[in-house]
Amino acid sequence: MVEIENWMGELAEKLTGRFGPRLLFLGLQGSYGRGEANENSDIDVAVVLDRVELADLDAYRAIARQMPEGEKACGFLCGARELKSWPKYDLCQLARDVRAYRGELGPLLPPMGRKDLVEAAAIGASGIYHAAVHTYLYAPKEEWPGFLEGAHKGAFFTLRALHELRTGENVRAKRELLPRLVGEEREILAYSLFHPKEEPEAAFARLLRWSAATMAEG
Repeated sequence: MVEIENWMGELAEKLTGRFGPRLLFLGLQGSYGRGEANENSDIDVAVVLDRVELADLDAYRAIARQMPEGEKACGFLCGARELKSWPKYDLCQLARDVRAYRGELGPLLPPMGRKDLVEAAAIGASGIYHAAVHTYLYAPKEEWPGFLEGAHKGAFFTLRALHELRTGENVRAKRELLPRLVGEEREILAYSLFHPKEEPEAAFARLLRWSAATMAEG
């Protein structure tokens, strides 16, 4: 598995050498950022430049490919002006998930409040509901396990937003959040961590109940 601190340190040096003061922020998000990575995990990098042109994307791609296991690099890259205009519900998740390595993300973000976090939770839940219905109706059953794994993984971000709305506490990692949840919310997060064996119909039914209730809660 990638030794992420050394990896990010090397990336920071390469990006600073290429972009200099244009590199406004470099951070790490996703499973590596939360300390939950395994051998198959992507490396979710967040980069903000002063502006982004196609030549900048070419330069960044070349640097990422030169990194050890650079094929695992993915994530978020944009310019400063675009970041200020980005939909706030999406930025709510970025701001809570990213760990800084160069610069500070906060001053680059637009003002955000509770309303934006409510929207983030509602959009997350509605997306899961829609995808679950569509998959159950139209996808062959052999595709169900892959969908359920991804849907439960994605549900973490909505569960984290809901927990913050209810308690004011921002919990970064899944294993930290799990003991704070109860009922079906805890079962959904446990599914993403432990992949329990159960009938897929039961997992679909639980996702539908939970996502519908979450949309109604907002």
